[in-house]
Amino acid sequence: MMTFCADALPYQEAPWLISQTEDSATPRHRIAAPGEAHEERLIATKLGLNGLQRWQYFRQHYSGKWGDEGQQPVSPRSQQALIKALELLEFPSGHTASLFLTDDGYFELGWKDREGKAIQLEFAPHSFEIYLESAEIDECHPYSEMAKVLRTHSLSA
Repeated sequence: MMTFCADALPYQEAPWLISQTEDSATPRHRIAAPGEAHEERLIATKLGLNGLQRWQYFRQHYSGKWGDEGQQPVSPRSQQALIKALELLEFPSGHTASLFLTDDGYFELGWKDREGKAIQLEFAPHSFEIYLESAEIDECHPYSEMAKVLRTHSLSA
């Protein structure tokens, strides 16, 4: 499990974000907006460094229409739901979830359960979809039921 110190380093000095090959006057990493430190720490803790980088990348590069078909930008409500879900979710030891962005601009998490079966959560603006391969469940629920649904399917503490 990844751990972080209580006082995060300023992004300009964080050694894991500094590239040794680019001009330091035009770095590719961004500085977190006020209030984002909790979100970034949560994402890094639950999804690892790769998950944090993907989250930052999606937010930075997909904030407007994108792709050949004019796919939707990142949904702020989907992002809020992702954060809420990460606060509740407990991943099996040794299983890290992957973060994806759908063509609709929604965040999606995917990982394998202890038996190697797929689990997916997709966060739409007003509801979330849960897919559990092992139980052949593919359901949509309002966010007001998130904690209950995750507990029912043993995905949270």
